[in-house]
Amino acid sequence: MKKDYKTDVKRKAVKKKVDEVSSTIADIKNYPTVALIDLRKLPDSLLQKIRKRIRDEGGKVLILKKPVIERVLASNKKLAARVSECNKPVGLILTKSSPYQLHTFFKQNKKRRAAKIGDVAPFDIIVPEGETDLPPGPALSELKTAGINAQIKAGKIVIAKASVVAKNGETISDLKAKALQKVGVMPFEMSVRYIFGYDGEYIYPSELFLIDETINADLAACMFNAFNLSVNASYPTSGNIDVLLGEAFRQSMNVAINGSIYSSSAIEQLLTSAVRQGMALESLETKK
Repeated sequence: MKKDYKTDVKRKAVKKKVDEVSSTIADIKNYPTVALIDLRKLPDSLLQKIRKRIRDEGGKVLILKKPVIERVLASNKKLAARVSECNKPVGLILTKSSPYQLHTFFKQNKKRRAAKIGDVAPFDIIVPEGETDLPPGPALSELKTAGINAQIKAGKIVIAKASVVAKNGETISDLKAKALQKVGVMPFEMSVRYIFGYDGEYIYPSELFLIDETINADLAACMFNAFNLSVNASYPTSGNIDVLLGEAFRQSMNVAINGSIYSSSAIEQLLTSAVRQGMALESLETKK
């Protein structure tokens, strides 16, 4: 006969998890934004830096056990749909910043790292021309073997010409990784991997923020095109009314002057034109 095992909520470890779930659910109510981040391959130094900055601004970064975070997400109808994201190490962020502001914060706080064996080059990795701090010795042959144009000048190893060590998409070998480390080239960026942000109404997955690279330029282009269209179509709006009125005024002045139509706006230019014509006639009379 199969026994029905039940969790003993009085056990210290279980009670701790229950308390963490309750306190986190209560905490969420005090913050407008809840976010989930991926902790895989995130350097501890970067995590601690992010944690301190968010804490200084009144927020929290919670590193909790998987069952705790799952139950916290499941307690909210909308977040319950994202419980599956806990199939990997994740952290919970409670903050007063909006999901977009949090995403921008992560982008602005990155850390560079050296290449490792087996890394795939995200672009052509180039060692720039210039001096190094490396003394002559075995390092010279190591750099050359890795494809770096290195020479000895004035008792130092210098890069005589910018050299491509790894092409975009190439797997980095042990030799090339060591050579890049020797010359201080750190081609990889480490940043917090944002899974989603929740503002109490909508869930914003990380993919949504990919548009922010071009959004400002795209919006500016749309506004410029819309402005030109409205002006060319003579369609008045609050944004183009000054331009349309200015053009209408210029056209009416041209009509008034060319048609010798007197008005308070055109009279000065008509009189000036008449004076010029009179002076021209006077000069012809004098020549006779």
